[in-house]
Amino acid sequence: MKKKLTIKKQGLFDHLNEITAVQNPDYWDSLTEESQKTYQTYMINRFLSMKIEWIDFVNDVQKYWDVIKDREHYKLFSDVLPKGRQFLKYTKKENEMALPHWFVNIMTKHYECSTTEVKGYIETLILTEQGVLEIREVITKYGVEPKKWKELPFNLL
Repeated sequence: MKKKLTIKKQGLFDHLNEITAVQNPDYWDSLTEESQKTYQTYMINRFLSMKIEWIDFVNDVQKYWDVIKDREHYKLFSDVLPKGRQFLKYTKKENEMALPHWFVNIMTKHYECSTTEVKGYIETLILTEQGVLEIREVITKYGVEPKKWKELPFNLL
């Protein structure tokens, strides 16, 4: 009786390992069509952005999600990121941050978007010093005194 040889389908963590540790330039061409379908740029970006040193670069690449095809996405990251095994701890979203109503109103008015969208912006902005400075500029522009900043669940000082 002959044993049927099965090829393991590559998944998210296989793709991440290839991008960071292996960086094989022929990797994409070696994937089956089924494995190529498991390459999700959104999730790859999300995991790679967990490394603070890479967050700005990942964000810049993410802006072109509709232009860059999966093959180019893999190639770009594997060519640019330093080679080596990486621990990319996925940070799950905890309970939603309790943001004061006045703050959410100012931010939705300033960015001209929905409450849900602005909460996502805020979560991203508070990750970097530049983002915190931007929030500070916005609320200062709308006349919020530094005394009131203490109501925010993150530090603006």
